[in-house]
Amino acid sequence: MTFVVGVSVGALAVVVIQSFDTPNERASHEENRDELSHSTSKSIDADSTEEIVEVRPFQDVFKLSSVFEQNRALYSILSSASERDLKAWWVHSQSITRDSHRKTAQNAILRRLTTTNPHEAVRYIEDVSMFQANALLVDVFSEWSMSQLDEAIKAASVLPVRQRSVALQAILEARDDLALSERLEIAKKLEGEQHFLKLVSDINASQSLAKPEESWDILLNDDVDDFLQIESLALVAEAWREQIGFEVISKIFSATIDHQSKTHLLSEIVQIDPAGAFDYTQSIPDEKTKLSLSRVVAREWTSTDAKAALVAVSSIQPRSLALNLEELVANSWAFFDPGGAIDNIALISEEFREFSLRMAFGHISSQDPAQAIAKVDLVADYIASTPTIVENILAIWSQHAPADAVDWLVNNYTEDDAHRRKLLERVLPYLAREDPNQAFEVAIQQPAPSNGPGLEHVVIREIASKVNIEDAKKLLPRVNESSKAFSYYWVGEAMVRDAQTIEALELGKALAEGQQTEYYRQILRVWASDNPKNLYQSLEDLPSRGTKSRAAFQLILSNLINPVLTDEQIQHARTLLNSDDAADLERIERR
Repeated sequence: MTFVVGVSVGALAVVVIQSFDTPNERASHEENRDELSHSTSKSIDADSTEEIVEVRPFQDVFKLSSVFEQNRALYSILSSASERDLKAWWVHSQSITRDSHRKTAQNAILRRLTTTNPHEAVRYIEDVSMFQANALLVDVFSEWSMSQLDEAIKAASVLPVRQRSVALQAILEARDDLALSERLEIAKKLEGEQHFLKLVSDINASQSLAKPEESWDILLNDDVDDFLQIESLALVAEAWREQIGFEVISKIFSATIDHQSKTHLLSEIVQIDPAGAFDYTQSIPDEKTKLSLSRVVAREWTSTDAKAALVAVSSIQPRSLALNLEELVANSWAFFDPGGAIDNIALISEEFREFSLRMAFGHISSQDPAQAIAKVDLVADYIASTPTIVENILAIWSQHAPADAVDWLVNNYTEDDAHRRKLLERVLPYLAREDPNQAFEVAIQQPAPSNGPGLEHVVIREIASKVNIEDAKKLLPRVNESSKAFSYYWVGEAMVRDAQTIEALELGKALAEGQQTEYYRQILRVWASDNPKNLYQSLEDLPSRGTKSRAAFQLILSNLINPVLTDEQIQHARTLLNSDDAADLERIERR
């Protein structure tokens, strides 16, 4: 009954206010009032005596023609609602699909609930998204601090850090009737002295805004970190610009302020009129400052109108400055708008095209490598290094979709194309990590060069070092003769690094006698470098005198660079050298 009476009073309030409207507006409000009065009736659950508030009132409220009227109707309806009624309204508000309507309704509900049970209002905020929660916290704590300041402070003190900061700011701004000393004490209780100092600094700065230079000094010389009051600094800088023009960017540039804040402020001012800001920089007498600020302005201008920026910087004097800025614009264009830079590459001077295109294609490749590949033909007449660009695109493509990159490569380059093998060498390792067998099949189908190994050893190396040694070993019998020595060595090296040292020596027996010598040399070199103490302890277990001699040779060489073994151990290793290895070692030591 209390709620029904409240609703009636609210509806009556709407009627009273509407009496001041025009006849047409009054007729519209009468229709809305009737709908609201009808829709705010309660229903009884058939299985319960608990009354349920209908959802329709929200629908009717938001039929009103302005936000002001919507808020007026909501506050009229909610003014006499009980906590139970408010809870029901809150539940229904969560089903409102339109964000602006849902926020309006929830704001009104929480403000009303705060007047009777603020603790419950704070708990309700847990139901909303993190993006809406801060705004609702401001509403709740602003309201709460007006009636129960101590309780509001106590509740804020147990909130998470970020929410506590929001609550403090709401309290400090709502209770500006308190003395500064009182508000400082509140800030200390909530561990937010910086917020209080920022508030005071902003107040002082705003009072001096007619003299922006004074406001600027107040903000820079207070005890607040500059990045916390970047918005205030930006407002003051804009007011200052209206007085002294773009000279303000020199003031910002010379200010003692952190780099990130300075960059932000310069951007804010330059973007008001990039052409005007650039004209100003050309009048700066100090050459070093002129260059620095010209680069700042040119980069900002490029982010919004690269063509205009390029034309402007190309026409200035001296020519050395023009070239410096043109290179900056070309590269910035590739960063801000890679597609536009590619489409307009003819506008960029020839000496800056290649690097700019590499950047542009790199950015596009990270998002859509197929699109990047399709655009390469557009620049073929403007640079000579399109193969390098294609290689970079494929390298990036391979990191995300190696099978697609290999497929495109094989289908677009013939077997006799010199670029095909080079590109496959870049791409196949990525595919080997994702699908070792497919990578090996692609590699073994490629023709081997007349004087070098086939591509399968590249795949074997990646599988052995990055995927699985046993999988790599299973593929060894299938490698072509030209790749056999390399492939066995990659697997043997991986085995040594995996502490399968004796097994790695056994693996070498499958090689022809002429290949074994180099295989053992390489395996023992890795072993001596990675684990010299283990190799020394294993000398007596090695299968032959020749292997022991080569192991001792590698141990002595390794110890010259990284002394690990004792003098006695090195002397013992020398006794195992055969005459050839001893002679080789003597030549090395004489150098």
